[in-house]
Amino acid sequence: MMSAQNFSQLHSSNALLSPITASMDLFQILNVCELLADELIECKTVTEQQALCGRIAHCLEVMKTTFEQPLPAYLVECLTVEKEVKIQVNHDSEIQRQYCHALTQTLLSRAHSADVNRALTGMLFELINELVEDLQAPRFLHG
Repeated sequence: MMSAQNFSQLHSSNALLSPITASMDLFQILNVCELLADELIECKTVTEQQALCGRIAHCLEVMKTTFEQPLPAYLVECLTVEKEVKIQVNHDSEIQRQYCHALTQTLLSRAHSADVNRALTGMLFELINELVEDLQAPRFLHG
């Protein structure tokens, strides 16, 4: 029988093994980043936290390269709706990505107390979820 701790470790190791490559599209990168952040917020061991933060940092670096490229047509279609949707869209996702990256670097440094690291982890989790929600929100209208 698998214990809750073993299940958690198995699930986290799956998140840690998720491929992150430059050939991934923005939505794929966002999904992996969100999965890693979900695992990080639940993580209990320093070793696993460090590994997850390292993967998140890498994911955020790959995301930076996707920001420099035009959106593929199939993603534009995913972000296009028939009727206008009232959503507050962040127009500078790169700054938010940089904030997330700075937080991962701070967490990787282990320069703070456990309480501060928990607060920073929570902040990183919230910022990543906001970034994902913002970048996957509809922003184009069928013309």
